[in-house]
Amino acid sequence: MDSIGDWIIMLAAASLMGWWVVRRFDRWLHEPPGSRLRKLALAGGVDEDDNVLSLREQGYEVLSGKHRIPLGVVIDDGPTMPTRLYFDYLAVKEDKYYLVKLERSRQPMEWTASGLRERLLAYALLFPDCEGIVIVHSQERQIKTVRFKVEDGQ
Repeated sequence: MDSIGDWIIMLAAASLMGWWVVRRFDRWLHEPPGSRLRKLALAGGVDEDDNVLSLREQGYEVLSGKHRIPLGVVIDDGPTMPTRLYFDYLAVKEDKYYLVKLERSRQPMEWTASGLRERLLAYALLFPDCEGIVIVHSQERQIKTVRFKVEDGQ
């Protein structure tokens, strides 16, 4: 009799675990686009500075600031080397999300297609729900929006 009772308990535990896995997968599958960005928007505070004021003057609402995205890099099955990507703000304008990077004098932006690709494409790929990447040049009080578009290879 103990053997049958053990099987019933094992079956009940496996059923419960299977139900939990299916439910989590279904929740992930039906998660609305942009929910990752909304979670990110709630994560950080915003320090009022000239850059935030410039963005507000242009119609952006700054949701959060100073984000760090941890990444790991592995070369030929070696140890994982940690690195990170940073962006300065997450903003919204007309119900569209934008990542905001500040252009700093020690690391000026190269305003060519290849320079922008090398510097910003990783952000566009990590956050495909974003409408674009806003670059704020605080010294000149300029704001530019960069969008990537996949074109036909013809």
